[in-house]
Amino acid sequence: MEHTVKKQLEYTVRVANEADLPAIIELFELSLGAAHGAPTQSFWRWKHIDNPFGVSPVLLAFDKEKLIGLRAFMRWQWKYQGKVLPAFRAVDTGTHPDYRGKGIFSRLTKQLVSELRESEPACFIYNTPNDKSKPGYLKMGWQVLGKPNLIGSVAFSYSRNAKERFNAYHRDLQNLDFGTLQYQVDLNPDLIHVKHSLAYYKWRYQSIPELPYSSFVYESKGQRILLFFHLKPRKYFYELRICDALWLSGAPDRGFLMKACHKLAGHLGTPFISLVLKGLISHWERVRFRMFSLRNLAPEVTVREVNDSELMTQVGNINNWSFTMGDLELF
Repeated sequence: MEHTVKKQLEYTVRVANEADLPAIIELFELSLGAAHGAPTQSFWRWKHIDNPFGVSPVLLAFDKEKLIGLRAFMRWQWKYQGKVLPAFRAVDTGTHPDYRGKGIFSRLTKQLVSELRESEPACFIYNTPNDKSKPGYLKMGWQVLGKPNLIGSVAFSYSRNAKERFNAYHRDLQNLDFGTLQYQVDLNPDLIHVKHSLAYYKWRYQSIPELPYSSFVYESKGQRILLFFHLKPRKYFYELRICDALWLSGAPDRGFLMKACHKLAGHLGTPFISLVLKGLISHWERVRFRMFSLRNLAPEVTVREVNDSELMTQVGNINNWSFTMGDLELF
């Protein structure tokens, strides 16, 4: 009986640089299709090069001169009890269609983790994988953290012109002068939260190419709040998704936040609001703002330690986290 020996694919791996950008985009177009999620050069540059937290580590796999695989971790920073927690978000990956099923994704991911272990201070990796990719991550050492407290709120408002109205608020954001803002955020310093700054918010919402966000300022009785948001298309309407909120004056107050969200929904004509909230919702809040839990529909967060197992006692418990929707969106 003859036995067929399957020859293992031999390829080289190296760190990406800016000169590889055209080949990277071409690989994504082959892997995903230009109309199905392949990034443009401007978006890749915004995400992985201009990121205020630093340039992303990216590994490339080559079969001779041919780019056949890619793995990128986006650099990020969180804060916990006054300390900065360096982190990476496992994001973009691509494999040439002719080379799928050959273990390239797994090898690049493991090698990138290994290189971070040698080159970075204490850090961790996190992401929000889908049901198809999650088992692979769990096999490589990731663990399930859980789901954030995603909340829905019904607004008695509807307009067929919601998208056109959104565009006006998008122009407001583009004209926003971040250098003049004085703000605070509703973040518990004893919980893990993104290391925010005006440079971060400007990069995240104003400078992002191709994925439009908007801003809205609501003021009443000495309180002012700035919301960053976008519209998520549903079958018959648009969902108003609140990504982040900055308090420009007055103390953070959840009731005022919800009033601002509903006022914005009324202006836009969006019948449904979604956002991530911290803490339990009172009966009064449920009734007044027609709120209900969407936790089962929220993205599931997974984490992996890299070079400090003690970090997992802090980051491995979802009750230690304070997320916003803007922290968790895929972009």
